[in-house]
Amino acid sequence: MTSIDAQLRAVATAFAVERQVSLPELSRSIEDKEKIAAGLLLCLSLAIGQTIADVKIARLARIYPSGRNQGLIDFKLVCLPVDRHPVELGICVLPFLDLEVVNDAYMRLLVSKDFGIDLLCLIRPGDLKTNLRQSPTWLPKLLSNDIGGSLISLKPIDLLGILTTLSVFGHKQQHGVTNEAICAYLRTEELLINNELIKSILTTTRF
Repeated sequence: MTSIDAQLRAVATAFAVERQVSLPELSRSIEDKEKIAAGLLLCLSLAIGQTIADVKIARLARIYPSGRNQGLIDFKLVCLPVDRHPVELGICVLPFLDLEVVNDAYMRLLVSKDFGIDLLCLIRPGDLKTNLRQSPTWLPKLLSNDIGGSLISLKPIDLLGILTTLSVFGHKQQHGVTNEAICAYLRTEELLINNELIKSILTTTRF
């Protein structure tokens, strides 16, 4: 066995361990905006330069002015759809169960274009029909052509791979693996380009 093979096996073991740790925490993690956004930011940063569903991930960027945004829009994903100009996509994770908090966020997002984004991607639990029923006033405005919003249903099983990757990087010393070995494993197993949440972001958005 080569040293590379040994490293990949060590990473595979790390992913198996962290997946088992993440599974029972999914019910709590799916309501954790900061953790979900951090996992997505990490995984999308590792996918820069790759093409998924005919959309190339070019780069990630912060949201400015940050004081006005107050962490509502988590980050900006700059995409290159096939035969199109670059699109700056605002990623906004809204896992909250409190509908008053959600509707307040929706109202604030009506001025999302002020942050230099072309389109808006909302990520929250529940399907589109359920969310429209819960927020019949503000959500349709965000999904209109004027704002160009799209809603991605956040499912625990789709989140698992994101959180597992985040945990592996966070505990890499404990598992005795390096950043390079983790990235090599992700490429070899195609875990990023086949992640359902990432694919949903890139296929549901109306580029």
